[in-house]
Amino acid sequence: NDMNSFPEIKKLEKIVVNDGSTENSLVPEIRAHPELILLEHKTNQGKGAAIKTAINHVVSLKASPDYILTVDSGGQHRGTDILSVIRSIETNGEGIHIGSRKLNKSKTPLRSFLGNFISRKIFNFVYNLNIHDTQSGLRAYPKSSYRALMVLKSSRYEFEMEAIIALTKLKIKTIETPIATVYFDKNRSSHFRPLVDSARVIWVIMSSRFKK
Repeated sequence: NDMNSFPEIKKLEKIVVNDGSTENSLVPEIRAHPELILLEHKTNQGKGAAIKTAINHVVSLKASPDYILTVDSGGQHRGTDILSVIRSIETNGEGIHIGSRKLNKSKTPLRSFLGNFISRKIFNFVYNLNIHDTQSGLRAYPKSSYRALMVLKSSRYEFEMEAIIALTKLKIKTIETPIATVYFDKNRSSHFRPLVDSARVIWVIMSSRFKK
């Protein structure tokens, strides 16, 4: 992709988490680049577990960075989108900075549109917060959130919703910045299961509402 075309992105330390994949042809290529840190799960544990593995690595460093920026591996996040999130940090200060896609029914694969639409509506109703793209994987988490994220129970796609809820309760604000909506081959490479994973997300919203 075009990430290394931008000096601001090229200079960032990059961590890649292989979540138990044995068929990913990129893994040998990643190993060949010493500037990339490769963390691996022996078996698939889920997107949330992969993010927590990366955070745990960052926290173990002598000097943790001010932000961790997460990027999905499907190629849907462009260098310009990552740069937009970095600019949001510089402009808006501390918070969860989310790259927010403009998800419309005509351009978004149906399973992605429905999963995001339903979870967003329920979240907005329960918490009275208008967050447009609650499932975006392009995010920047501040240092103040690392410990809270590491102890979240979610390990799969619902992690990103639980993260918003947990950090909202800690008075860490959520800031959205527009990014492009890019899907390859109607997002067939995604492991998101519309019924099961949407149900997990909704359960996180409803159950967390009644927790202290």
